[in-house]
Amino acid sequence: MRKLLFIMFLGISVFARADAWDNLTHEQAHKVENFLKKNPFIIDWCDCCGSGEAAYLLKVNSTKIVPCTWDKKQYSVVAKATRIARFQVSAQGIDDYHTDPADRKVEYTIYMNYTFAYDHHMKWAVPMHKLIDYSTNGPICFGATNYPDPSDDGVAIKDSDYIDWFAKHITK
Repeated sequence: MRKLLFIMFLGISVFARADAWDNLTHEQAHKVENFLKKNPFIIDWCDCCGSGEAAYLLKVNSTKIVPCTWDKKQYSVVAKATRIARFQVSAQGIDDYHTDPADRKVEYTIYMNYTFAYDHHMKWAVPMHKLIDYSTNGPICFGATNYPDPSDDGVAIKDSDYIDWFAKHITK
């Protein structure tokens, strides 16, 4: 019975997809902005998309609240950010022991389900909806991941702000 349930879980997780949740109330959008001012290192990762999708560690430089493109009664948060590392991704999720260097400025919409941010209790990255009060209406696949340790041999992160942040928040 356990094996059957495990196989069913694997099958569901491989085919599960969710729409990106970027529709926020104005109050939620302000909470996201305030959170990112204090916790600027996020992971852009579609945890339900499988190994074909890239995942990046980003440093948020600034944010702005804009009207949601698909729900005019709601808002979205758009960040100007810098990709500072690209993760290797497999069917098992992000490989936080192996990253490739990245240094690219991007405009990034904050998604409550695909933007992973710092949970100070667990010292992990969790989907934003677990940190900001937001009702969920779709699948959650992995739900959490580790921040990459810049001192690991396979981790290529040169951003000094991230290295300092990691030492202060994760390894302390």
